Parts: sequence; structure tokens; C-alpha cells
Amino acid sequence: MHKYFRNSTVFQLAFAILVSLMLLAGLFVPVQAGDDRTDRLFTIRDIKVDEVASRASQARETALEKAEMQAYQTLIRKLAQEDGRQRLPELARPEIQALITAIEVVEEQSSSRRYLATLNVRFEPNVVSDLLAKYNVPHVLSTGQGILVLHGHKRGLTELLWEQDQAVEAARERVDWVNRIRGYVFPRGEIAERAAVTFGEVQTLSAGEVKEIALRYDVRDALLISSEWTMGAYGPELSYRYRSTDGGMQGDGIIDEAPDEVTGLASMYENVLETIDSAWRSQLLVDTGTGGEIIALVPTTSLDVLTNIQARLEDVSLVREFRTVEIGLPFSRIAFSYTGREDQLVLALRYAGLDLGSYGRERLLGPRTEAK
Repeated sequence: MHKYFRNSTVFQLAFAILVSLMLLAGLFVPVQAGDDRTDRLFTIRDIKVDEVASRASQARETALEKAEMQAYQTLIRKLAQEDGRQRLPELARPEIQALITAIEVVEEQSSSRRYLATLNVRFEPNVVSDLLAKYNVPHVLSTGQGILVLHGHKRGLTELLWEQDQAVEAARERVDWVNRIRGYVFPRGEIAERAAVTFGEVQTLSAGEVKEIALRYDVRDALLISSEWTMGAYGPELSYRYRSTDGGMQGDGIIDEAPDEVTGLASMYENVLETIDSAWRSQLLVDTGTGGEIIALVPTTSLDVLTNIQARLEDVSLVREFRTVEIGLPFSRIAFSYTGREDQLVLALRYAGLDLGSYGRERLLGPRTEAK
């Protein structure tokens, strides 16, 4: 039997002071999903255009039209699975423009006949969601958790992990790492990181200390990729394997039709990223017409545990708002409303580092326990 603070005078007085301070700081008011995460999801960045026409104004107009179309197509690939995308009709330019709220010019150059630019295109979330709902296309409502990428590549006797390599760098330049459902980051290759993770560990997809390195970059998990460029029976080929530490997703493949190593590596990156992103989307696709509310016990053995759970709830896109119902020792109660199905919520909470389970007849929300 757990006892709430009304049964403990000492705890009541101490905790009441802390709660008062937290109330003043706004920590116990209903919290909405962060606008920044929504903005990142519905903004397509680094669209590069290069057009030539008889006049600079015409080249610019053509470039903007192509940028709008490219941004729209990239956004839909980001939000929805392939089967859902196939249900959408082709949109004319005015229809695409109706979805766009702003076009930001990051870089721009023009001459009498040529226009070059790098653009960011922002879409209106509600209008895009309405379009997808009209054609019954489930879609994600927020970006996924970030993930650290560690790639070990072998070419003959050369083993590459922390070393600079022209082919690997050129392949990465060909891949869109930015406009993804997840945020992919690469390590800086500091001395401590090089000492903690070796080529052999990445080659065997051993997690080792990679999650500790991931925390340096404000992410909790890592994507390990091992590849080798060899001469096969019918010509050069790239074989690869990969594993992500969040859920243990893994796979492999062979690319045997690439004309060169750079193309093979770029194709490998695209295949792996699409598989990872697709798996994430399948977990978090949301029918915005469903939802509910849950009242759950949360551990309050210390104030840090409670505030940590609240902070993690803020990162869950399916959670619309939450409030603290009761504060006690060793449990408190939190009520939160959510969008989507409950099984989707459970998975979303898991990716945020939380477990939603049962405690007798009640629900229990606590920090996720990692399997050993």
C-alpha cells in the first residue's frame, strides 16, 4: 500500500514548499506540444535551385516553382508511408502554394539570366493535416528522436571509422540528412570518442559505449553501420549491415550495380535511412480523429524523478497536455490527454524513455527500464 502526503506531515510540509516553487515556475500547468518540434517537422530545409532563362526574373520564378514542388514532395515523404502517399492526388502549383506559409532565402545569387539559391520552405501544419485527412492518409505529428550515426567502412586493407575519406565524405554530401523524420548527427571524432569506440566494435555492430557518446550530442541512441567495398564475381559491390540501439532494429544488404564506390555508399545511406524512418513512422502514424485521457501513478521517490517524467512528456508529440492531479510519496498522479491510439501512445512514450504499464488496477508511468 502506498501512502499519499496527507498521511505524512513531514513530507507534506517539505513537499508543499517545493510544489509552491514549481507552481511559480509554471512546472505544473498544462503543457502543450512544443511549437519548435512542429516547425521542424513542417519545414523543409536546404532546397537548392539553379535555373537559367532569358531573364533573371523568369529564372527566379521557375526556380521557386520547382522549389515549392520539391519541398512538398519531400514533406509528404517525411510525414506519410508510401501506401498513404499513393492515395494523394497530384497538386497544381496554386494548391501547393496554399499549403506554404513562408519561403526563407538562405543564400541567393543572380545574374542577367541565372538564378541560384538555397531555400527553406515552411508549411502550415493544420492545412497540411487537413489535406492528408481528406484522403485518409495517416501521418506523424512530430519529428522523431535524434540518433547518432557511426559508420565503419572497409576498402581492401583500409579500415575507416574516425579517419577522413574522400569517398565517404562525397557519399554523405549526396544524401539529405536534414529533412528526415529523425535527426541524424555525426560525432566530431574527439580523442575520448576515438578511445571509447573502435572500428572492430562498429564492424560487429557492438553497442559498447556508443550510447554514452550519443548523450554528448543530446541524443539517447545510435545507428551503427558496417560496410565493405569489394570485388565480387560480377564486378565491384558494397555489402553492409546496420543496427539501431533503440529497439534493436537491424538489417543488411548488397549493392552490386553501383558504377562507383561513392554511388554505392550514397545508395546504402538512403536505403538504411528510409528503413529507419519508415519504421519510426509506422509506430507513430496518427489518426487525428482518435485519442483519450489517462490518469497514471508516477514515482515520486524524489522530486527529480517527477520533474524528469514531466520533461519527457513534453517531448511526446501525441501528448496534447498534462496536469498533476495529486502529489504523494512514493507515488503521485498525472493526468494527460493524447491523440491517436493507446498502443501508439505506449510506443511514443517508450521512445521518449518512459514505460506505461499497470500497477494493480491503476496505470503506472515511469522511466523506461533498459534491458540488460
